[in-house]
Amino acid sequence: MAKTEKSLLSKKELLDIFINHRVHSPFPGDWESTFKGLGYEFWSLRELGPGDPFSHIDWKATAKTGKYYVREYLAESYFNVMILYDISASVGFGRKELIQAHIAVSIAYSAITSNNGCGLILFADEVKGYIPPRMGRSHFMEIITAIVNAAPVSCRETKIQNVMTKLMTEVPESLTFILSDFMYPLDFTYSFHSTVHGTNKHEVKAVQVLEEGEISLPPHSRGLLPLYDYESGENILFDLSKWSLYNQKMQETRDTIKHRLDRAGIDVVTITPTDDIGKKINTFMKRPPSSY
Repeated sequence: MAKTEKSLLSKKELLDIFINHRVHSPFPGDWESTFKGLGYEFWSLRELGPGDPFSHIDWKATAKTGKYYVREYLAESYFNVMILYDISASVGFGRKELIQAHIAVSIAYSAITSNNGCGLILFADEVKGYIPPRMGRSHFMEIITAIVNAAPVSCRETKIQNVMTKLMTEVPESLTFILSDFMYPLDFTYSFHSTVHGTNKHEVKAVQVLEEGEISLPPHSRGLLPLYDYESGENILFDLSKWSLYNQKMQETRDTIKHRLDRAGIDVVTITPTDDIGKKINTFMKRPPSSY
């Protein structure tokens, strides 16, 4: 697959694709069901891999072939899928918001075609838009249109707690995806860890979308780079010779974000423009949550 930056469609092209029924998925190549492995309907057999639970081993297939095979499952017949979509100013940097749009549209498409309800919450410093979870093509088009028309908005500080309160208040239960760069303080008052008695009604997953330069700088970089803080509006001049310190600080920031999400019971994957997005998210959806 070509690098993502060469294959990303504009948001208006994404909308046009589904209006004119030209393709089945916004991603080039195959896009596996996002929800495979979350429910109880048998899907297929595959060889045992790292992290697979032994309880899923199909012993008949194993006895016939001499190799360990596990059973994969489709999602239950119906549940709500919620997409929490960050439109704060920082996601306007580079291709982040466009990648978010591709992922959001694919999640919504996968949910609707699997006969599940899907909803959308746009957020920044507060909730900027809400579409409750429903089923059907017309509802899917409403979600796409909202994503296409969404534009990053200026705010002093993105507040994830506001959108989580909206989710918990409006939606009784869900599989929820937070699409964001998470470039803001995380202070969750809700915990989404699984409980022994099954009282937790929301499973929340985080997709952190970053530009490559927000992960690391090339070794031995030189020169001065003007930087603009999308959230505060401040301009600074960065000395690229400090690339090693920068890379260390960015790694520490990502580690802190992961730790705080883990503490809230939220598994996270990081996506950049050079990733094979479909493959990386499918792998992410198959792995056991780190909080279990």
